[in-house]
This record gives sequence, structure tokens and C-alpha cells, in this order.
Amino acid sequence: MDIYSTYYMLAAVKELPPEHTFFKRRYFPTNETMDVFGTTKVLADYKEGSQRRAPFVLPRIGSVSIAREGFSTYELEPGNISISMPLTVDHLKMRGFGESLMSNLTSADRERMLLIGDLQELSARISRTEEWLAVQTMLDNGCIMRHQTEVQDVYDDIPVKFYDGEDNPALFTPAAKWTHGTADKPGNWYVDVCAMIKMLTSRGLPARELLVASDVGEFLMEDPWILNMLDNRRVELGHIAPTELTDYVSELGVFNFKGRNLSILVSDGTFEDEKGVDTPYVPAGTAIGFTGPGGWANALPSTSRKIGRWKSSQKGNGRT
Repeated sequence: MDIYSTYYMLAAVKELPPEHTFFKRRYFPTNETMDVFGTTKVLADYKEGSQRRAPFVLPRIGSVSIAREGFSTYELEPGNISISMPLTVDHLKMRGFGESLMSNLTSADRERMLLIGDLQELSARISRTEEWLAVQTMLDNGCIMRHQTEVQDVYDDIPVKFYDGEDNPALFTPAAKWTHGTADKPGNWYVDVCAMIKMLTSRGLPARELLVASDVGEFLMEDPWILNMLDNRRVELGHIAPTELTDYVSELGVFNFKGRNLSILVSDGTFEDEKGVDTPYVPAGTAIGFTGPGGWANALPSTSRKIGRWKSSQKGNGRT
């Protein structure tokens, strides 16, 4: 049997353990019927929502005509991820990792073992890139995808963003560095989180989760005001019950921000970048507000970066 045939490769892929991609699965769920395309480019329609109310109208004039909201159409081309591992005759003659010193494996048997291991390694690397892409999109409302070559200094940066204009409307900029409060008064971080929640609710979106970097999680857990409020049994402002969601994301618990209960999620996951540097998925000093699984809304990144533009293909007037 040809182990590189489509039939064999599909069977091998099914045997691979699933990769745990928290950010991609939780905030960018995929519907295979609606979201997977067999083309190299996709047209996406974008329509801006509003919170306008209906006016009161004098009965004798019937109704007042209101403007129909328009929409924009964008042409999207996905980033290209293409990696491979060389396999030579020398690899098949040498003892493999974990293989017995007195192994009787043939070159064909060793080839099958290496194929499964290579598929698992390649799949894990692709999943790490997808996780990085998800976090960057949540932080910057877009990202810069660096398409590399075999020469490290030869590459092409391809930007994408999900807003018009130069300023990211989902970026929240705090007035000052976060500081701890006292037992009787919260620090300025509490006011900033409440402002981030307001950015959501003012657009008709719920606020349910706050994803923070590991250092921000430690900062919140050390705040005297949080500890004092949680110890106050006369009012229920939240609870701390650390729960491990994945290997690199945990939930500290739920805390109330002016009537809004937010689940506090902490990420300490890292990956190795192209330079071999251990890099966190969620950069230090970062907080991201979410509407809940399936969407993000605003971010408080440690650094802000300007990114490129989508290629706009046409404008629509919203008529049906």
C-alpha cells in the first residue's frame, strides 16, 4: 500500500490526537457548511449595526420613513501556511526516537512510524500559528501575517484589519498605569474595566468574559480591595474558584463590575517564534473584553500597532 496515498493519509490524520486550540475554538468557532470555501478568495459582506430607537409619530401622517443601513463588501484572501519535513533513506536506516536498540523494524515500518510522527508535529505547529493568529486578531482587530521563505531575511508582510480608517475602534487606552486599591477603594483598573464593559453595552453587546495575561491575573489576585470584597458576606460580588480550562488557560472565577458579572480568564501559554524565543500568546500587561464564546469586542494591549488595510472591492447601498 502506498502510504502517501490520499486514502492512507486520511486514515493517518484520523488517528492523530486533536490539538487543544482554546482561542481559536472559543472565540472563532467554524461552521463547516458556512465558513469553509473551496476558493482562494472570499467575498465578505459587512453591515454596521446601530442602537437607534423608533420616533413617536403623529397618527394622522401615517409613518416616518427612515434610512436603510448600507453595507460594504470586502475581498479576503487567507494567509498561506505550508510546511514540510524531509525524509531521506538515512532516516529510515537509523534507529528512531524511542525505538529499541534490538528493533526488527524494516525501513517500510519505520517510514510509517515517521509519517504519523511528522503529521502530528506539523499539525501542532499549524495549531500554534492559528492560536497566535486568533490572539493577534483579538488584540489589534487584525494582524500582520509574515510570509517567510527559506531565507530568514526574505519575507513579505501581508496585513489585514477589520475596521475602516486609521484608528482601531475596539482599542481601549487607559488613562494611567493600573495600580492597586485599598481595602475600602478599588484601584484605577476597576474604572478601566467598567469603561471597557461600557464600550460593549453601548453597542448592544453583552459583556461576559475578561481574558488577561498571567501578570495581570497575579495583579488582580493581589489587590486588597478584591480580597476584602470577596470576604464580605453581606454582599455577593463574585467568587474565586480557579478552574483549569486547558493546559495554558484557567478561569480564576467571576467578579462583579457595577452589576456586570465577568468571568476572569488567565492565559500563560507560550510558543517558540521563528527566532527560537519563548513568546506568550497573550502579551504581558494585556486585557481583552469579550461578549462571550464566539466573539471579542475590545482590548487593552500592552502595545498598540498600526496595521494595513483590507482590499475593498465594492460598496453596496443595502437595497433588497
